[in-house]
Parts: sequence; structure tokens; C-alpha cells
Amino acid sequence: MNEQSEPEDQKAKSMLTSKDFWKKATTFFFARLSLLLMVGIYAVAGAFLFRLLEEHKEAKDCHEGRGAELANIVNLKSNLLTYIQYNISSVSTDNNKDNETVANTKIENWLTEFRDQVLEIRSTYRFSGQDCTTSSQWTFPRALLFVMTIFTTIGYGHIAPSTSEGQIVCICYATIGIPLFLMFLSRMSSVLGDMFRFLYSRVCCFFCYRRKIKKKEEQNKMARAEEETENNENKSKVQVIDDDETKDEDEEKVTVPLTITMIVFTLYIIIGALIFSNFEDWPVVAAGYFCFITLSTIGFGDYVPGQKEDDQNSTLKLIFGCIYLLIGMAILAMCFDLMQEEIIAKFTWLGKKMGIVDKEEDEEESEEKEKEKKGEENDEKKNEEYVGDKIEYGESPVPSYSGFVDKDDRETMSRMRSAYLQSVVQRQKRY
Repeated sequence: MNEQSEPEDQKAKSMLTSKDFWKKATTFFFARLSLLLMVGIYAVAGAFLFRLLEEHKEAKDCHEGRGAELANIVNLKSNLLTYIQYNISSVSTDNNKDNETVANTKIENWLTEFRDQVLEIRSTYRFSGQDCTTSSQWTFPRALLFVMTIFTTIGYGHIAPSTSEGQIVCICYATIGIPLFLMFLSRMSSVLGDMFRFLYSRVCCFFCYRRKIKKKEEQNKMARAEEETENNENKSKVQVIDDDETKDEDEEKVTVPLTITMIVFTLYIIIGALIFSNFEDWPVVAAGYFCFITLSTIGFGDYVPGQKEDDQNSTLKLIFGCIYLLIGMAILAMCFDLMQEEIIAKFTWLGKKMGIVDKEEDEEESEEKEKEKKGEENDEKKNEEYVGDKIEYGESPVPSYSGFVDKDDRETMSRMRSAYLQSVVQRQKRY
């Protein structure tokens, strides 16, 4: 056991110290994690930009809406007080006083007019009675959530730019942000899919994986035994000077069942439902509904986190919601990719059983790969046998031509034989 563990430790150390390992690590970082950093920087920059463009206009509209609403309230109060005092005063005669029906009609008309004015103020100035000095829709966390709803194409609609500059910037921001996010989503979904397949093959299918490894080891042993017997029969010993070790990298691609992917996605939604139900005091069903509508980019906007004015932790909740959104969309894309692979595999298998899909067409790529690998192995063996720089012949006797030809003829015939064999190897490589 110690003898076997020592080479494994040496392999691990050599892998960590090799240049290829660090090269692959850096390429992985810049190819995958750099996109995550770009998306994060793009979102933060967009939040500051939209806050800069929209916060001043929001404060101005809030003060104007507040003033218009106060003027309408004062006008309504004066009309009601004047009318009531006139009807109950002793100066007005009974003929000038309005009866109950007329009084109710006038008061109802005033209230209806006041309601329409309030609704018009809210639609024009986006004022809903808030305090203009303390409350704002364009705080940094809310602006961050807004820009994420842009490039993720969710679009809650709870806030929107009102200035011309903000609307133009929104168009340009979405034009750049949506392709960037889709690129990030495709890369992250592929990475997460590979990780999930690896975990599934090693954890869930551990025994199946061990059986495959044992079968491959037995096949390798049989192949080596056949090569040794062939060498013994030919009574020649071939020694090849080569430092590279042959590795079996032809692992079958694991397909994850639909039930596993659905369980993973459902668990993520349940976790989000429990968290948002605790944060926002929503029912658990409503919180789960919000998580699914958000991650599927439907985005009705009926439930939006962090909208309570008196909540001191609204900033942290909004930032957590943004992180949950990014991770969740990557997981959802991973689940969709795995489900697509499984569905294609199932329909292909069904088509083969029904005779709709031709097996040769489906297995053409795999067969070509196998043929190429076998041809390369045969070429390597023949090169090892006949290339004189890398081969050392054993003690097997060389066939004698002394009874038929002289020494010079034997040398010319051996050269012709080696040249012929090399030409055969080159032809096999071409074809």
C-alpha cells in the first residue's frame, strides 16, 4: 500500500508544480470568474449612474406633487367649511338652504373631484404621500435591483427612469448588459453542469463508477497480456524510450435524471421562499411564487422585496435578493441544460427502439473517434517497432540470408524492408 501511495503523492505534487496546471487554473479564472466580476462591476456602475440621473428629478417631482396635493386639500376644506356654515347659519333663509339630497350631491362632487386630482398628481409627479426629505425610490440598493431587472430581462416595473437622459441610458445599458449577462449565464451554467455531473457520478453513482473503472482496468490488463503474448511468440523484446504515460480519458458523459434536476431546482426555490417569507413577512406560498416568477424572468412585479419605508434592514435584504437572483438564474440555466440533455437522450433511445432514428447516424461520431484512436495506437506500435532511434532490439536471432545472398545484398534488403514498412505506416496515417 505504501509503495502505491508514494507514486500517487508524487503525481499530485508534480501536478501542482507543473506549468500546465497553473495555466489551466488561470484560463479557468479569466474565462469564468472574470465574467462574474464584469457583471458585478457593470451592475454597480449602472446603479450609481441611474441614481445620479434620476434622484434629483425624483426629489423635484416629489416636492411639486406635495405642493399640488396640499393646495387641493386646502381648496376642499374651504369649500366644505363655507358650504356647511352657510347652511347652518341664521342669516340664510329656509328658501336659500339646500335640502339633504342637494347637499349630499354637492359634497360628493367635491370629493370626486378631489380624488381625481390626487390620482392625477400621483401619475404626473409619482407622489404617493411620502416624505420627500427622507424617502427615495432611487437609493443604491433599489437602483441595483433595478439595473439587475434590466439585463436579466425580468422587468418588475416598480420603478422606471423618468428623465430623457435616463431613458436613453437605459436603452444603451440594456443593449450591452443583456448579451453580457447571457454570456455569463451560459459559461456559469456549463461550469455548474460539469460540477454537478462530477458530483452525481462520484456520489450518487459511486458504485456504478467503481464498476466502470474496474472494467476498464480489466480491459487494460487483457490488452497488455495479449501484447506480451504476441511479443513472446515473435521472440522479440521491444523497449521504447518514452516518458509520457498513457491515460484513459475516454469517460462517458454522465446524464443526470430529470428527477434529480427538478429536486435541485425545487429545493432552491423552497430555501428562497423561507428566507423571503422571513424578510418581508410574506406568506410562504407567496414567497415561493415570487422566487419562481423572478428566476423564470417572468417578473410580474406584484411582489418586490425591500419596499418597506420603515425597515432598517432593507438595504441588506435588497443586496441579498440580488445575489439570490444571480445564483438562482445560473442554477436554473444549469437545470435546463441537464434536463435538455436527458430529454434528448430519452427521445434518441426511444427513436432507436421504434426504428425512427438510424443507429449508424447517431453512433457515427463515436465510431469515427474509436477508429482514429485505434489507428493512432497501431501507428505508434509500428513506429516503435521500426524506428531505429527509439528501439532497442533484444536477444532474438535475426534471420540469416547467408545461404542465398552475400553481406552487401543483405544490408540493401534490410534497408528496403524498413523503407517499405515506413511507407506503409505513413499511408495508414493518411487514411
